[in-house]
Amino acid sequence: MKLKGLVWFFTIALTVISIWELSYTLVIRNYENTVKAQATKIVKAAYPDLKGEEKEAAIEFRKKRILDSTADKKIYPVFGTTYKQCKANELNLGLDLQGGISVTLDVSLADLLKSLSNNSKDPALLNAISTANQLKASREDDFISLFVESYIKQNGAGKLAGIFAGAEKDVKINDNDATVTAKLKTVATGAIKETYKILVRRIDKFGVAQPNINFDENKGIINVELAGVTDIDRVRKQLQASARLQFWEVYRIDELAESLKLADENLQKYLNGVSDSGVVDSTKLLDNVNPFFRVINPQNPQTDPATGKQYFSSSIGSVATQDTAVFYEYLNNDVVKTALPADAKFLLGVEEKAAKGNQRFFQLYVVKTLPGSEKAPLEGEGVSKASQGNDEKGKAGH
Repeated sequence: MKLKGLVWFFTIALTVISIWELSYTLVIRNYENTVKAQATKIVKAAYPDLKGEEKEAAIEFRKKRILDSTADKKIYPVFGTTYKQCKANELNLGLDLQGGISVTLDVSLADLLKSLSNNSKDPALLNAISTANQLKASREDDFISLFVESYIKQNGAGKLAGIFAGAEKDVKINDNDATVTAKLKTVATGAIKETYKILVRRIDKFGVAQPNINFDENKGIINVELAGVTDIDRVRKQLQASARLQFWEVYRIDELAESLKLADENLQKYLNGVSDSGVVDSTKLLDNVNPFFRVINPQNPQTDPATGKQYFSSSIGSVATQDTAVFYEYLNNDVVKTALPADAKFLLGVEEKAAKGNQRFFQLYVVKTLPGSEKAPLEGEGVSKASQGNDEKGKAGH
């Protein structure tokens, strides 16, 4: 009888939990359907000639923009819960029921070993890495162990320190193979864990309620399932993007003032359906005044209290977290791109929280790129040592 009562208890508890989660799902579906209807009405009014996939894409874009901007709106009156909170509590339908993306990411320890070595093009190093990659498919050992095993078999024992030792490095020339291996594993483990943390932060920005992330620390493999994601190409690029230390010269906003103004004017005309003759189509006229400026929030010059002179911040503006999708959509529009300098590359900084309220945003920077190259004037491999200190005025620097 006790066992039967326990079964009934768990059955009722599971039912209550499922109904509770399902209630959030129903509220979300109802709200998203309302927003889609609103987005459809806006697109029909603004672009009556759109059809097929282009029309659906425009509706989806407008829908996402509205949802992003109303993430903190209370849509569940019973609990006073916001849209964002409801998404976190809704019933997890999984990939099979609502689609999405499944990605397997392999942390490249081969590149790490190359960066730690004295010569990334050393044939002996590359041969051992190649062999380790082949063994990885059939062995459960970690990559560093496979590399060390391969290198010693191909080159003999006692030679590992020679390819990783240096005056500014952790590995010393008199370290034996075991010591070198231990030091390499420590660095590799740290790199894998940091990669995992970075991926988790990136995934959080996608707004997926219940991401499924499986982490195999030994093999450096991370499996990610994001149910409900629709912009699959964007998500895949974000997850696979490599982080590199680069040093760029930045544009000041006064240097870009005329270009940004032209880009804003071009975009406003485009969104409001202004023809080449300058005639405005009244059916397309929406609330599109200064659309580019409203998204990038241009920085005003600042004044040095000591000298009274004006100066410009390294960032040209800021983009609210919920407006990042709109920002990239505008930035990739030809009417905006043609107004901006060909060497200008727009980059978002680290997400920050406003001093007041719950608003989150990214500082916006514009760097001067090199013609036909993604390489920065100074890359991370050009930095051998970095430290923090103070100048004569007591200001921190590196």
